[in-house]
Amino acid sequence: MDTAQDSNTKKERINSIPSDPLCGKILFLSDWVKTQEEAAQGKECLPCDISTIAPWYRDLLKKRGYKELSEKVNALAEGEPPTNLEIAEVLDEVRESVKDEDTKKELLTYDCMMQTYEEEN
Repeated sequence: MDTAQDSNTKKERINSIPSDPLCGKILFLSDWVKTQEEAAQGKECLPCDISTIAPWYRDLLKKRGYKELSEKVNALAEGEPPTNLEIAEVLDEVRESVKDEDTKKELLTYDCMMQTYEEEN
């Protein structure tokens, strides 16, 4: 059950990511994955395979000098495969840790691509 504080925190979080002219409102990846998995109703959720953008995050962060953050993303590939939600939570945390606005904007572009991708039939 949400408390008033939880509700305010969610509103602040939702409003912390700006809208993108091409994507519209970009959600935190963890929120987006939860929505997608709920919509899949227990079936395989192919759009939720967020692991596809993790290497993009890793490589950009490494290129921009965020070695620790890059290694944190790379660690997702070690050991037991994480769930889509676990990957999304790490990517959200990493993105929010980035201080450089240009890098953060590029990471948001990856999020946008993930959230707007549609499979061809």
